[in-house]
Parts: sequence; structure tokens; C-alpha cells
Amino acid sequence: MSTVTKNDLQEIKELIKDLKKETTEIKTKLTDLEKNQIKLEGKIENLEQIIQGSFNTLNTRFDSYKPALDKIPDLAEKVGELKGWRAVSLVIFSGFITSIYWL
Repeated sequence: MSTVTKNDLQEIKELIKDLKKETTEIKTKLTDLEKNQIKLEGKIENLEQIIQGSFNTLNTRFDSYKPALDKIPDLAEKVGELKGWRAVSLVIFSGFITSIYWL
């Protein structure tokens, strides 16, 4: 085996110092990531609350419009009936005019 020189020991010490420095940097970056994750979770919760509030508002508006929307088929039926009566009244009126003409 070869003997270990002072230069080799110095290089190993420098490598150990570099590794320690890098591990502390990694630890600080991890703590920063954890802090950012907590902030993001808070923001996501706020967004969920805002979306839920908007959804509830839309539901209440739709519920308030629902009676009016439910009347649309009835109104369409009445309009159809009016069109039918219009045709009947037109036939009666034209018959009346024709009978007056013949008299």
C-alpha cells in the first residue's frame, strides 16, 4: 500500500468541507421549499373558498330564476293557443265579411 500524504489528507478534508457546505445549502433550500409549500396550500385554500362562495352565489341566483324558467313551457303553450284562436277568429271574421258581401 502507498502511504497517505499530507496533500491527500488535505484534499479529503476539503471534500468533506464542501460536502458539509452543500448539505447545509440543501437543508436551507428544503426549508424554503417547505415554507413555499405552506404558502401555496394557504393560497389554494383561499381560492377554494372563493370558488365555493361563487358557486353558492350562482346556485342561489339559479334558484331565484327557477320559478320564471319553469313558467316558460306554460307561456309557450298559451302563445300556441293564442295563435290557434287567432286563426279561428280570422276564419270567423272572414266568414262574417263574406256573408255581409252576399247580403
